[in-house]
Amino acid sequence: MERYDIAIVGGGIAGLSMAKFLAEKGIPFILFEEHTNFFMKPCGEGIIARVLGYDFYDLYGSKEGIEKEIMETNIHTKYGILTLEMPIIMTDKKKIEAEFARQAEKQGEIRMGEKVGDIKNGTLLPQKIKPKIIVGADGIFSIVRKYIGAKTPRCGIAIRAYSNEVELDDEKCHVIRRDDVVKYGYAWFFPKRKKWNIGIGSGKKKFFKAAYQKFRQENPNAFEWKGAYIPLDMPIKSYGKNAILIGDAAAHVSAAIGEGIMPSIIIAKIASDFIEKAAKKDYKIDLSLYEKAWKEAIGRYLKRSYYLKILFFSMIRSEYIRYKLLAKMCKEVTKYYRRIMKR
Repeated sequence: MERYDIAIVGGGIAGLSMAKFLAEKGIPFILFEEHTNFFMKPCGEGIIARVLGYDFYDLYGSKEGIEKEIMETNIHTKYGILTLEMPIIMTDKKKIEAEFARQAEKQGEIRMGEKVGDIKNGTLLPQKIKPKIIVGADGIFSIVRKYIGAKTPRCGIAIRAYSNEVELDDEKCHVIRRDDVVKYGYAWFFPKRKKWNIGIGSGKKKFFKAAYQKFRQENPNAFEWKGAYIPLDMPIKSYGKNAILIGDAAAHVSAAIGEGIMPSIIIAKIASDFIEKAAKKDYKIDLSLYEKAWKEAIGRYLKRSYYLKILFFSMIRSEYIRYKLLAKMCKEVTKYYRRIMKR
């Protein structure tokens, strides 16, 4: 039986950023990813540059895969276009994940194309590895979450594609928030360097199919359509037995907008700090301290986003009232980012 102190299950953005942070601390690990390539979960590839004092560039430590920096987002509603100023970094996410892996491999081992099929008595199977701490970064269908007995978060569904034929301002991101486009969700058009990342998502599966079919008909030249389930829940319990959860496995996502990249990276950094402390005690440490740490740092942000999702997508049925509230929020967020971007 192979012996490793830390095993990471899942090689998406959460697992790879976790591996990178552990490598920087000189903590050995092994990571298992069932796919042979990076960027297997589709997304909009946009990253909010700054969240709660955390800067993406500081966490990432590279410019590899950065395609475009965009400050303005146009939100297209039934009652007009709203402008939101918030720094978005458009990326080639496959290159981002590969770069995280490159940095991580300086200290740990990454096994691509190797799936962890089960966990029994703390042992990863069929690998027969029993680590002191298992990090579950294995997404919405997490076997690590199943192992610790945590609930499955509620999900929505989204599908993205690429297009070279979008007649919108390519110096802005565009979000379409109208019930005649999709209920309980939105469509997006995000400009990359040479093409657009476009897509549509909804928190209610029964409304998604027809909206997606219409969206696809309206974008006949789009290509590489790919879908995924997206956690849109309050973050769930993130520890149990000898394991902790990060990323989609624990619903570490800004539910109001379905954005999980920055929350996952931030919490991966917090998790790596926790494991560094645990290593000094031979990993004999209360795992609940990990959850306490990320809740203190970003828990209120994620909780607020969840309640905003409930407010906008479930409680308020009037598009006009949603428009008025959204206009107020855009002004507040714009004011906030104007202030912090001057620092």
